[in-house]
Formats: sequence, structure tokens, C-alpha cells
Amino acid sequence: MGGFLPLPSGEDARFLDDAARAGFRVRRDGAMAVDTSSRRDGRAAGGLADLLRALDQGELPSMADPRGSAWQWHAQAAARRSFAMIDQPDARMTLGRSLGLAADHVLGVARDCPNGEAFAMRIVPAPMAHDAMVSLAVAEDILRELESRWCEVAA
Repeated sequence: MGGFLPLPSGEDARFLDDAARAGFRVRRDGAMAVDTSSRRDGRAAGGLADLLRALDQGELPSMADPRGSAWQWHAQAAARRSFAMIDQPDARMTLGRSLGLAADHVLGVARDCPNGEAFAMRIVPAPMAHDAMVSLAVAEDILRELESRWCEVAA
């Protein structure tokens, strides 16, 4: 895969996305713990060091609206489920409608994918709604509301 790209920030997320697009299953586990440096002189503008300095100065962090990520994860689960039935026109049309894509486009993307994970990562776009940044307090409120909803097992 070539390793981490020399990006100013987000190289870890890019690596995971590239792995999934290549067909590797990427496990995201909330129980996983990560140790990071607490240094305030970072290598990347907008990286963790900048965030820590802002927190030191009393600034509140902002982050992506969790509803966008929730939509994307649900759409990726639907795409993974659909991959096994991609030869069925109804499956392509249903998935395509939910993503705003033509059934022929869905089939074309599927033909280039080794498995459902790669297909899900390639076919599902970035969130089109709830794509704004929100404060930490707002994100926590949104997460509480999302976590209170009924949730089915993802594919």
C-alpha cells in the first residue's frame, strides 16, 4: 500500500481509507486506546499540537457533526450488504437511489471492487448533509441523541 503519505495532517485517516478502498477490512473499535504526544510544537498546521495550544488558551474545540458520520456508516453498511446481490437490478437501483446514483454507475463501481468493504468505501460519498463543524458540547448532545436510537447490526 505504500505506507503513510506525507500529508500535513490526517495521514492516518487517509491510510485507513486507502486500505478499505483496496478491500482490506478496517476495524474501528471504540475500546481501543491510543497514546499521543502532549507536545505543543507540532509538525502539521492544524494538527494535535495546534489543538492542544488552543485548549491551553481556553478555546473550545470544534469537530465534524456526528450525524454526517452516522449517515455515512449506515450507507456503507447498506453498500456492503448490497454487494453480494449486485447482479440483481433491484439491489442496484435501491442502493443507487439512496446515494443519488444511477444503477449502472453502482454496477460499474462494483465490478472494480474485490469485496464489499472496498465497494462500500468507493461508492458512498462524503456526507452531504450535516457536514459543518460543531462545538464539542453540540457534538456530545448529538451523540447522546444518536446513541439513544434503535440501531440494527451493521453488515
